[in-house]
Amino acid sequence: MEKREPDKKSSAEWQREEKYLNQTLDIVKRNVENYESEIREMSDQIEEMLQHYHDNDVEVYTQMSNTVTMRDHMQSALKRNQRATKKPYFGRIDFWDETLQKEEALYIGRGGIAKDTTHQVVVDWRAPVANAYYENGLGECSYHAPDGRELPIRLDLKRTYEIDNGRLLDYFDTEVIANDELLTKYLAKNKQAVLGEIIATIQKEQNDIIRKTPYHNIIVQGVAGSGKTTVAMHRISFILYNYAERFRPEDFYIVGSNRILLEYITGVLPDLDVYGIRQMTMEQLFVRLLYEDWDEQSCSILENTAAAQGSMDRGTFGWFQALTEFGARIEAERICMDSVVLDRRQFVEGLKGGVAGVFDEREGEPQPSDLVELLSGKAIRDYVEQTNASVQTKINMLNERLIIKIKDEFLKNGLRYSEKERKAILKEYRGYFGKKIFDISIFELYQRFLLEQKEKGYEVSVPEQAYDVYDLAALAYLYKRMKETEVISEAHHVVIDEAQDYGMMAYAVLKYCMKDCTYTVMGDVSQNIHFGFGLADWEELRKLLCSQDGDSFGILKKSYRNTVEISEFATKILHHGSFEPYPVEPIIRHGKEVEVMQLPTKRELYEETARRCRAWQKQGLNTIAIICRTPEKAELVARQLGRLIPVCESNLEKAVFSDGIMVLPVVYTKGLEFDAVLIFDPDKEEYPVDDGHAKLLYVAATRALHELCVLYREDLTGLIAEPLPEEKQKETDRKVQQLLEEEGTKQSREAQSSGQKVSYNQNGLITDRKEEQARQNTSGISAESKYDNTIENNNIIEDNKGSLQLNKKYGNATGKNEPGPKIKQEIGKVTRQGIGRVTGQKTETNLLENEQEKEMRQETAPPRPKLQVRPRVAATLKKPQIVTPPSQSMLLTGVQPIVIKSKEQKAFEAMQREQEAIKAQAAEKLRKEKLRKKKMPGVPLFGDMPENDRLRPAGHSKIDLTIRWVHERPDGLYLQSRYGMLRICPVSKGGVRVSFRREDTFDAQKSIYEKNGLQYGMAGTRTGMTGTHTGAADPMDSYIDLHVKWKYRDKGSMVEMTTPGLLLEIDKGAGNIRFLTKDRKVLCEERKTECRLIEADKSWQFFDWKKEKISIPNRGNSLGFSMKGSARYIHGKEGELPPVMLSDRGYRVEVLNEGPVICCDIPSYGSYFQVAGTKIDYIMRVEADQMAAEQIFGLQSS
Repeated sequence: MEKREPDKKSSAEWQREEKYLNQTLDIVKRNVENYESEIREMSDQIEEMLQHYHDNDVEVYTQMSNTVTMRDHMQSALKRNQRATKKPYFGRIDFWDETLQKEEALYIGRGGIAKDTTHQVVVDWRAPVANAYYENGLGECSYHAPDGRELPIRLDLKRTYEIDNGRLLDYFDTEVIANDELLTKYLAKNKQAVLGEIIATIQKEQNDIIRKTPYHNIIVQGVAGSGKTTVAMHRISFILYNYAERFRPEDFYIVGSNRILLEYITGVLPDLDVYGIRQMTMEQLFVRLLYEDWDEQSCSILENTAAAQGSMDRGTFGWFQALTEFGARIEAERICMDSVVLDRRQFVEGLKGGVAGVFDEREGEPQPSDLVELLSGKAIRDYVEQTNASVQTKINMLNERLIIKIKDEFLKNGLRYSEKERKAILKEYRGYFGKKIFDISIFELYQRFLLEQKEKGYEVSVPEQAYDVYDLAALAYLYKRMKETEVISEAHHVVIDEAQDYGMMAYAVLKYCMKDCTYTVMGDVSQNIHFGFGLADWEELRKLLCSQDGDSFGILKKSYRNTVEISEFATKILHHGSFEPYPVEPIIRHGKEVEVMQLPTKRELYEETARRCRAWQKQGLNTIAIICRTPEKAELVARQLGRLIPVCESNLEKAVFSDGIMVLPVVYTKGLEFDAVLIFDPDKEEYPVDDGHAKLLYVAATRALHELCVLYREDLTGLIAEPLPEEKQKETDRKVQQLLEEEGTKQSREAQSSGQKVSYNQNGLITDRKEEQARQNTSGISAESKYDNTIENNNIIEDNKGSLQLNKKYGNATGKNEPGPKIKQEIGKVTRQGIGRVTGQKTETNLLENEQEKEMRQETAPPRPKLQVRPRVAATLKKPQIVTPPSQSMLLTGVQPIVIKSKEQKAFEAMQREQEAIKAQAAEKLRKEKLRKKKMPGVPLFGDMPENDRLRPAGHSKIDLTIRWVHERPDGLYLQSRYGMLRICPVSKGGVRVSFRREDTFDAQKSIYEKNGLQYGMAGTRTGMTGTHTGAADPMDSYIDLHVKWKYRDKGSMVEMTTPGLLLEIDKGAGNIRFLTKDRKVLCEERKTECRLIEADKSWQFFDWKKEKISIPNRGNSLGFSMKGSARYIHGKEGELPPVMLSDRGYRVEVLNEGPVICCDIPSYGSYFQVAGTKIDYIMRVEADQMAAEQIFGLQSS
């Protein structure tokens, strides 16, 4: 590590750093003033509109809604800039971009800071490129772009800044972010100051967890002080920034062990640019899942601590299994599994006693012709076993299916039933399987379950009004299993902190009730303070949550919170237990020894407590905790101590984490940390020597950042007073010594490499600071070129998420002190081109080289040194020109690379002339299209870019695409979900047609396309839940080839459909389709979550195009184009050929809907095509089958 000392402020490097900092602060100041002014103006506009608004004034309402949205965005930007007024950035990376073949210098801060719409001076720490700062050491490495591509770079400089109140105090050039020296410097500050430096000191193992994909589960075992809560909060911030198209704040739940921890998280999240996250305890989450069945007037919640007083069985996975078996028995009781047979003799219209009606004429044995099997027992059992739904939903669906079968019977044999007989039959069988509403209370069912368990020998009590976490979990399971009829959208991602406090019963129920959710689970099994209920290890939870590819288990073993002395003291407490704890590696930060003091009387005990607290406050330790064993004792101590010194609110229902002296029971300190901690009177009665109490006291001891003290009267707990067993003591001493030696060796290597003298004492390694300060800079790497007009001349293009690319032009130099070979370079245009926000507008800046470079010409091309000092290039803005975008892949966040037009390259000149001709044609086409738009305003044309507000669906409740029924028909495979009907049918050997609509029938309409005088449609059948009818041609029936052989197989969780050229896998849980070749090579996949969406006037079909390129072929005189990072209208004129999307994987998608069609492949909006109307209809066709398509459509391949 190279450290730049403050006495070098006169150096050119230091001056450049200070200049850049001042320039950045000026930009921040201007931004704050501009945002404040604009927010005031918008607020005035909103106030004026409210005065003139009427309920039926749609135009004013729309304008007001847009203004409110813009003001909210402005307020977020204002807060981001206000936070940057004292410290705009904390780090910097310089690297050589292998793809662009250019050098970059990026400053990294807590939020992105922009000079204007195209110039970003500070990168947000969450941006993909910023990962290189946290993840990589110097040298060859890479980072992942938003589209998933890995981009190679060579990292030349990694710098961390110490900035306070707008002043540059220091900076460090280092291989590792926040090395131990820098970490020690940060961690030595008080609690609030440490919070402000967290983002700058995120370590590699923490960064790995933060940046894990949110589409999979992750469990993290983190020792005390490893930053679990901090990592969880930063992970939420990272997901919201990088996965905005899928996750919004309302999609998250944070589950914490107590209200004080949740209040603390609430206060920290806004500093991470996160707002609106819902937070709750595990008990509150299960209450939420009970919906209308929870009555706050008659029911109450018992805290998790109360659960420990009962049986230890209710928190286990075995208890959940017993509950599932109970649920299966209730289901068997409620649903009749026998075949449903209609006996026609039971419903005969006639006269009896002079009264006309329908009578039961059953006598004797029935004839086979009298009996009609409506539903077989096997079909009922298969449906009940295979359908993942509540008992009530199954009853309702079976009732619906039975009525449909009866109506089918009427259609087949209509002449055999009179109108009165039909009504009588329908009345008899309506509600055959049960009522529409579940008529048994889930509380009664739970009491029945507990009584059964009690009869089996379990020691359980039956609650009447107060329920603990495992009671609530069981009730939530029974509600979901028995009663739920409407699936309500809950969170898409749940973050659970202090996860070890809850048993497997809670997690099994959570996974059952929230199936479409992913989890981030943080905990430390060494801190399980709920004896018998929490997790002793992670094995069962890993089997439950980490069973899929992509799920992961991480370990954070380094403690950043405690000093070495506190860590060693706490570890000895833990080693009194019989279990094997996870190893702890503390940062080598020394402090005062832990003091254990005995006081003879209670009065002296309180007086000494008050004296120490006052002394800590004078030292600047602002957050102080006095930790007691129980809530009752904490209340007493707070009351007595409050007579001597001011203490914070002691009512646990009102207390919040804050500066001052807090008196808390140990269970309420979970997840928190304090500058100083005093453990109050831990005697043998409160903390006996056993595993559970060892963990409890360990939690109390590890809450301290800087100082820890134990005060007691008599009978000090053996966890502190008794020495460790000899073997464990030797093992502990060996590990501590090994850690110190490793740290000393590491620092010694660093110190000796820089010429320092090295010495040791009992605390570790000491270096000669004077010699270190006097030592000259021998780096050999100059970053001078990184500062040349960084703010003024850099052209930085920002995408819709604030990710950015710095495009910076350097001249050439030898990198040595003496002049190198003269280089003559003509004044050339350096066209910087980038795609703007979603509108796709182009921006250009033409830069001219300076006068000195005009006289230089490059005659040879020497090998490029690793890092060169290059002269400045003066920048002059020219009038923007229209230039065809280069075909190189967009980098970082969708920015096009630099194209340098050199006159010396003859081949390039020819290509340039050809491009000029193409541009002229494109300009002429653009002129004609503009004229056409004037004639037909509001009509989008092929290649037009849609407005931003058309690219994102409106808010909606959760879409249930779960496949409930599968029907095989001659014209295709029908799959029914609660959301609508999906039909898949072959159109040729290598093509299938996919059709979806909300209603369950395919109504007759005219054919879609007409070509060469022929209509392409077919008169056929109309199929749905109400039967089969003949009718005219339907657009959804067009291009169905009834001669193509196909088959399907129901494989439980998936339906597999096979055609001569394709294999389709339909996920029954998500409803999405996966298209494969016959040799099972993946062609295309619909998005796994909510792959289809129907709105009032438009429909969306989503795909997973992350690893492929989609292009649109030429249409008439219009040129084709790539869809990567773009959104375009791809339909032609009315009556023209259908829109087509081509993939580099060898397939094409043909959209059969009428009207405008938008194709979008922008990460922040998703990959999809959007059509007008409330139906989706497209053909998926492999490349080998294009000939058949061309015969119909005359399409041309691109």
